[in-house]
Amino acid sequence: MTAADVMDEVHRLFDAGGTSGLRIRVYGEPEGGPAADAAFREMLASLRMYDDRFQSGGAVIVQAPTRASLARAMSVLGREEHQRRILAQVLTTFGRRLIDPLGDQLDVTPAGSLMARLGMMRDLCLAQVADLKLTPESQQIVSDDLRKLLSDEYLAMVAEHEERVQRPRVTHLAQEVLRLIGGTFRRALQRWPDHAERIAGTISRRLSGDVSLRDIPSLLEEQIVDGIEEFLWVETSTEIQGALRSLFAQHQSAVNLSPAHLEREAYREFAGECWRIIADNC
Repeated sequence: MTAADVMDEVHRLFDAGGTSGLRIRVYGEPEGGPAADAAFREMLASLRMYDDRFQSGGAVIVQAPTRASLARAMSVLGREEHQRRILAQVLTTFGRRLIDPLGDQLDVTPAGSLMARLGMMRDLCLAQVADLKLTPESQQIVSDDLRKLLSDEYLAMVAEHEERVQRPRVTHLAQEVLRLIGGTFRRALQRWPDHAERIAGTISRRLSGDVSLRDIPSLLEEQIVDGIEEFLWVETSTEIQGALRSLFAQHQSAVNLSPAHLEREAYREFAGECWRIIADNC
């Protein structure tokens, strides 16, 4: 019996393609051989004991997962290593939406070049005065006053204030945003076990009875992703949005921006990552 024979029989029995999400494991010797063949034959014999439709390759019908098994599967999200993985995606996703605009503001004028740009601004002002075609005396009065106002010392003071006071405030705001998001999601994930039980109960009521084995992965993925998305959205979105408005208001002297709105689609991404963790560990 070859690996191809095994694959053909699995496809015949379960009609499970590579994108179905259904995983069939047959345990035996790693490299095949008599023990592996015996294990596979034992699996087939066990299936035929319960339903003679396996003989003809009919759909495999099984009992839907119980509430307890669903809750046990979703409980893996309570592990620290998996929560770190979820938080990493959350921070990456919201970082693009919330932190990148702050970085763009800092990148408009690279640190250290502001004095030169302010000098260029003064030169442009003086050139515009010349374009007014005033009489020489009037032009001289305006130009002298501009030079006094925009002196090298004044421009140096503005540049130093921007680079040593205002820019660090923007950087501090970015750090505060990341801490806010991380802390809010971490608290939500700590409350996950109780919600996992509730979501498991909802899913078990919807999927009770007999279901086709090949349909279980897609059905479970849809139900679990919906449940996790709703949980994360309810537990975090309002709190984060309100706190962001407060943070940006506190830093309005340094940031002329409003916080980006948190889109529900992003929560779908997080829920999808949670499903992949569950599927990889159950």
